[in-house]
Parts: sequence; C-alpha cells; structure tokens
Amino acid sequence: MTDLRALTDDVLAEILLRVPSLRDLARASVSCSSFRRVASSPHFLRRLGAQHAPPPLGVFCCYAARGGGVGGSHFHVALPPHPSAALARALASSADFSFAFLQPPASDWLVRDCRDGRFLLDRPRDGSTAFTEVAICDPLFRRYRMLPPIPDDLAASVVNPYVQRGGDGDLQFRSSEIFLASRGSVGGSVSEEDPEFIVIWMACCRGKLVAFFYSEAQQWRALAPPEHYALSTRRVMGVRLGQRNHAHGCFYWMVTLTHRWLVLDTHKMEFSIVDISPVLSGRAMMFSNQITTLESSDRRTTVVVSDVFRPDKRCVLYFYTFMHFSDRWQLLNRMILPEEWGYRFRGIIGAAEGHLFIKLDHPKDNQNDQMEQYVEYFSLDVKTMQLGSFCRTTLLTVTEAYLYCSFPPSLSLPSI
Repeated sequence: MTDLRALTDDVLAEILLRVPSLRDLARASVSCSSFRRVASSPHFLRRLGAQHAPPPLGVFCCYAARGGGVGGSHFHVALPPHPSAALARALASSADFSFAFLQPPASDWLVRDCRDGRFLLDRPRDGSTAFTEVAICDPLFRRYRMLPPIPDDLAASVVNPYVQRGGDGDLQFRSSEIFLASRGSVGGSVSEEDPEFIVIWMACCRGKLVAFFYSEAQQWRALAPPEHYALSTRRVMGVRLGQRNHAHGCFYWMVTLTHRWLVLDTHKMEFSIVDISPVLSGRAMMFSNQITTLESSDRRTTVVVSDVFRPDKRCVLYFYTFMHFSDRWQLLNRMILPEEWGYRFRGIIGAAEGHLFIKLDHPKDNQNDQMEQYVEYFSLDVKTMQLGSFCRTTLLTVTEAYLYCSFPPSLSLPSI
C-alpha cells in the first residue's frame, strides 16, 4: 500500500478534486494533516470552486430606517424542503451577520455588496459619502480587511457625484457605488496569480462616469469609461449603479431612456456599450431588475427578460442566450408565472446553480393585516421551469436583498 506521505501535494490535490461530494471532501480533509494542508490551499480552493457551484444558503436583507433611526439587516436562511436548509441553519448559528466585529460604532457601517461568501461594507470618511472607509468581511470567522483610501490624484477626477443610495438617516446616503468582482481569469481558468478579490468603485458625475478598481497586486487604478453618446449628461444621471447584473466576469447596467447596456468586462477591465433593443422591442422596461443575467456551464450567458406591464396583468419571463455580444440572441424558453404573481412580482434578486431567485410581495388578501404580511423568495429551475419556495421575511421595508451563496474562500483559510 502506498504511503500517503510519499504522495506530492499535486497528486493529493488531483485525488481530492475527484471526491464526489463536498461533504465527503470535508470529512477527508480533517482525516490527516496532509489532506488538510492541500484542501485549504488557495490554489486548490479556486479549482474546487470552478468545479462545484456554490450552494444558495439564504437571502441577506437590508432594511430602511424608521423614525429617524438607523436601518438594520438580517440573514434569512433557506427553509425546508430546500436542500440547503440544514447547511443554512448551521451557517446562521455560527456566523455574525451583524458585523459586530468591525471597528465601532457598528451603526456607521452600511452593507454595499455580497459575493463569494464575502461582504463589502463602508462608512463615511471625514464626512464624505463618496470616499468612504471600506471593509471586506468574512462573517463566518469574524475577520475583515480595511482597504486603503483612494489616492488624491484619482479622487480629483470626481466632481459633485450624484447620490446612488439613500435612506432616512444621513449614515445611509452614498454618492458612489462599490462592489466585489468575481475572481478568475479569461475563460474560467484558475491560476495562483489571480487576485483574492477585486473591488470596483464607481460614481456618476455631470456628463461622465468615473470608475476605479482595487486589487492587492495593483492597488487603486483608474478605469477608462466608454466614449459613447448613450452616456450623455441626462442619461448618466439616471444610471442606477447599484442595480447591476453579472455573468462570466461581466457586469451589466441598463442605460436609462435607452435599450442599451453599460458593460464592464472585469477580465479586460474595460467598459463598452451594447445595444439590446432587438429583445426589448415592444416591452415596457420601467425597472432595471426586469432584466437578469446568469451563467451556464458552457460559458454562455443566459438573459432573462421580465415582461410585467402587460394588459392581462400576467408576468412572463423570456429566456435568451448568447456566447458573445455580437451574436444573435437565441430565444430558449418562455414561462408564464402563476396568475397571482402578476401583482406580487418584484424582480429577480440573483441566480445560482442554474436557478433564479424571485422576490414576491405579500398576497393581496393580506394587505389589510400587517401581522400576516410577508415577503417571499422563490427559486426557479431554469432547465425544468419548476418553482420552489426558498425563504421568507415578515419585515417589509427591504431596501437591498442579496442572495448569499458559498463561504468566504480566502479570508477564512487559517480556520478551515
């Protein structure tokens, strides 16, 4: 029998990657120090992440402030019979989703994004709602990293940025948008040189878009915006940077008053404008969350268009796919949602494991009873078109809802 100590880390990694389930891998990784060392290495975890889709565990909701107070947040776990329910309960009992481990006072911090199991939070710096203190957090092991401030020579290009996010309290106003980009390189390959995380900072100023990005290797750097008439002064004002979609390393925003996308390709760190009018023709697009993107395993991008302003009051989802922006989009499917969802539908909050996650307001027969009102989240299997319950909340003043998937891949490595 081969002595495990004689196997190189590369050979052990190939063996562990072939373990059929993540549960079995977790058991194997605690069986000996060699397995644990290999299974906790950044390179192994990146390869593992590319092989196993992260499970959806719940919805993290931010709530508006009431009566001049400060808004709050809460993690709502996936409920049975969803297969992630047990894992979600274990996460909720172990993690600190109040972020009490951050530098006090806790009420100053505002959640700005959630991706790959990490959270991005910020708080005003020297009274500025654009240039803030930024922290990347691991709520499971209560760890965080503070980002350095944006250098003065870059900050000088930002003049009177428009408000991107607001609330009843001054601490909730922001005139910039910050978010996390997925790791990985072109084509989905993984290498040791890939940064652990990338943070994008964006602001809309009069007649221009300003953007910076941060990585540990390159620090803060400027991004050149696209030179395009679609980003005129009037239209830049209406671009809601917080309402973005993501697939295969690209972020998408609807450009107001147009049928165009503002696209950021994080592999190339370049912006572009894409015309999507052919698939939106004849449909009223009032809100950015009427169009959603999700990834497929063959590197194609699926686009879901929600047609909600129909004479019959029904909500219809159209599924398109493309490989490259220049492709003609193919119509894959069309689904009419249940009749009562026509007035309850409030958009799609995210996608994971081939499922869309849909937000619904409380049923009409509960409108006059505040004790019976709630917000529900459903999952939709894109392949089978089967609907299933995911989670719910009785708190109705949700300002932001983030689909929470997986666990922090690198900030928690010392504790794995």
